[in-house]
Amino acid sequence: MLITFLRHATAQEHTQAKADADRALTDKGIKQVKRLAAFCERNQLIPGNLFCSPVLRAQQTADLLHAYLPGCPAAQSTDWLAIGAAPHQIGEQLNLLANRGGEDIWLVGHEPDFSECIAQLLNTSADVLCIKKASLTRLEVDFESPHSATLLWSLPCALMR
Repeated sequence: MLITFLRHATAQEHTQAKADADRALTDKGIKQVKRLAAFCERNQLIPGNLFCSPVLRAQQTADLLHAYLPGCPAAQSTDWLAIGAAPHQIGEQLNLLANRGGEDIWLVGHEPDFSECIAQLLNTSADVLCIKKASLTRLEVDFESPHSATLLWSLPCALMR
């Protein structure tokens, strides 16, 4: 199974006046997703399935990707990608998707959740990972064999030209 982790794009700063879950993408964040979508189109990177956190900035990232990337499916919002999701819970859901025939799964979510999940799949420490906003990180995972994940690549949005 191919799993692509897309951290949400740049969002409004956290303030006392606004709940964290209600922070929207900034103009910079919108531009990041448009750049990311153009990069994906040029490189024929089209999600087979797209899942996202129910948090506004993740939903906006997923919705913009769907809007600007031809062939990209609409996102399915799921609680198992919400802020603070445990890595083993994400892994369990990915395993279920693999058992249902999922071959190309894209996830839109948050840090440090993604670093922790990727580290668990790769059997390493999250301390060695840095998942930037609007970046793509792709793994190939065989859930039939324990510890059989391979990091294929990780690319920050700034390098998507």
